[in-house]
Amino acid sequence: FDAQAIPRAIGQTFPGLAEPGEISEISEVLGFVCESLVPSLQCTTHEIKHLLNALDGEFVPAGPSGSPTRGMAHLLPTGRNFYAVDPQALPSFAAWEVGQGLAKEILARYLTETKAYPENVAISVWGTAAMRTHGDDIAEIFALLGVRPTWQKENHRVTGVELIPLSDLGRPRIDVTVRISGFFRDAFPHLITLLDEAVNLAINADEPFEQNYIRKHFLQDVANKSMDEASARYRIFGCPPGAYGIGILDLIEAQNWEDDSDFAE
Repeated sequence: FDAQAIPRAIGQTFPGLAEPGEISEISEVLGFVCESLVPSLQCTTHEIKHLLNALDGEFVPAGPSGSPTRGMAHLLPTGRNFYAVDPQALPSFAAWEVGQGLAKEILARYLTETKAYPENVAISVWGTAAMRTHGDDIAEIFALLGVRPTWQKENHRVTGVELIPLSDLGRPRIDVTVRISGFFRDAFPHLITLLDEAVNLAINADEPFEQNYIRKHFLQDVANKSMDEASARYRIFGCPPGAYGIGILDLIEAQNWEDDSDFAE
């Protein structure tokens, strides 16, 4: 499995192949096989070594879980201490499809009821739900903002986000306010960064107000001097590090309340 032998192997196997694009695609696949897949398969002999290390209380390297036979070659080599979900792979391809459907459904329902698109939408994001669905709610937020995730082909990890052109989106970009749970904050800090990147992509897009509600609201807040430019960009809110929930449990334990209005405050 010598990657340098790929051009010669293609020439001998497909002598009539002349299209550069076809040659490039075959070379890419064979290169992945030679440089990544086969070496990873050869490392499966480490299973026994890692098992013995675990029995001796020694370190076992971590790796994602799943089935390599379902196209998840990035799971190799086997014999590692696998975890439930790869945080860097959220939202997944499937979650992106689901998230787009959720966004379309909520907008279609609102449009039917009010004859207009909502300018603002608020969504609560929970860490356990993100793990269970591989990021359906994150994908829904992206879809509402009119951005899409980009993935690294080899391991399906998310590399960033990009704007969906308005001509492809076919509707305005919705202003989304996100409330994150404490566990989500702890487990998925990179997703918070990615959400913030998506928000700023939409805000910075030079588009008409009627087609970009988040930019509209941002510029209105700045123009009215109701807040500074940095604060006007904030769309993600949650508890400070080390805190969880909204403080109701602490209030109950302290018995420092009299009626429901105290909880509301």
